[in-house]
Amino acid sequence: GRFTIRCTPAGARVCMYRYTRRDGTRDIIKVADYDPRGVAGMTLHEARERSGEMARLADASGDLRAALYAKSVARAAAAEAAEAERRRAEQGSLAALFGVYVATLKGRQSHYDAQSLFRLHVSEPFPTLAAQPAARVKAEDLRDALARLIEAGKGRTAAKLRAYLRAAFGLAMRAGLDPTLPEALTAFGVEINPADRLPSLAQFSKALDRTLTLPELRSFWLRVKRLPPTPARDAVLACMYLGGQRPAQLLRLTPRAVDLSGATLTLLDPKGRNRHAKPRRHVLPIHDELMPVIRRRLAETEDIDSPVFTSNGRVALRKETVAALVKEIERTMQAAGELQRGSFSLRDLRRTAETHLAAAGVSSDVRAQLQSHGLGGIQTRHYDRHDYMPEKREALALWVRRLNGVKMAAPASSTESRPRSEQPVPAA
Repeated sequence: GRFTIRCTPAGARVCMYRYTRRDGTRDIIKVADYDPRGVAGMTLHEARERSGEMARLADASGDLRAALYAKSVARAAAAEAAEAERRRAEQGSLAALFGVYVATLKGRQSHYDAQSLFRLHVSEPFPTLAAQPAARVKAEDLRDALARLIEAGKGRTAAKLRAYLRAAFGLAMRAGLDPTLPEALTAFGVEINPADRLPSLAQFSKALDRTLTLPELRSFWLRVKRLPPTPARDAVLACMYLGGQRPAQLLRLTPRAVDLSGATLTLLDPKGRNRHAKPRRHVLPIHDELMPVIRRRLAETEDIDSPVFTSNGRVALRKETVAALVKEIERTMQAAGELQRGSFSLRDLRRTAETHLAAAGVSSDVRAQLQSHGLGGIQTRHYDRHDYMPEKREALALWVRRLNGVKMAAPASSTESRPRSEQPVPAA
């Protein structure tokens, strides 16, 4: 064989290798473009080295062109196999498993929480762990992620992450026998739950018990009503006027679920395994003071399926936006010396409402109907078909009087009568 350089009419120089096949025919194959700097092509030394390799391959094969083609096909096949393996590993990864698990939480408050926790505390700080096949993940691998949080003073977050991971692996283990679970979970081949070996971190999962005292509650209420009528402010008002409803459910409210003539609205309360197919309809009365707020929000929506609480008419307000407003009010109250039991947050308002309703004499059954909890018993699910609307209206009227500082009267279910002269104080 012979190494040559060909000059093109345009002035470019191309390194070529000329050789004779075993059958006597001649062939010439390009080695590389020539570039003395070795940037846009090979230097002379590099081209000669490459030509030598081609000469040895020609001697061994007898047909250099066929041998080079076979090598390129083999390289392409190897690259394709590697890419397929990468895709299989990615599909069966811990991140993919958690993604399928998070999808099963859609419509619940924990959906965004689980997704955010995994991204912030597994995917971003531990990308290798996130990409690891879920079936090969060990307890020791998960421990590192939890230890990082605990060392940063975020024990509660570590406990929540461990609970979500345990639930995700548990779901994958049951998927092969449970036809109600996504079929995609069976592809991960999970046979053991590595999170089971980790301690529960119960010391960080203390039950929340903060409730606002009556003076704190009224100070908070006055501050909320004095704010400009923004979507977040109106969402807080609605949560309170409705007796401490879950913000995540309220923020999903659409005009379709509001009955102005009947003064009711319907929230969808997804609970249990069948939560996606048939969420519980939670019908609530709209108090007279809340009605102007609802009408104002409805006027801002684009169509019957748009969110009622929105800043642009199309996208629902996020719970974090409402929580930030409550936190801002809390800081103002703290600075003004109005807090008797320390700081509080949005999630404490629901507990506060139930506590004050109980103090006002509202029965536990009516409180459960009003806040839609503890209704999973056989009697409630299958036999009790009363809508409790009169009791809900009465309880909310009592609650609003308590918020506004109007003299209290016991509910009719507890006493024979109540003063009719007591009228609610209108909200701005």
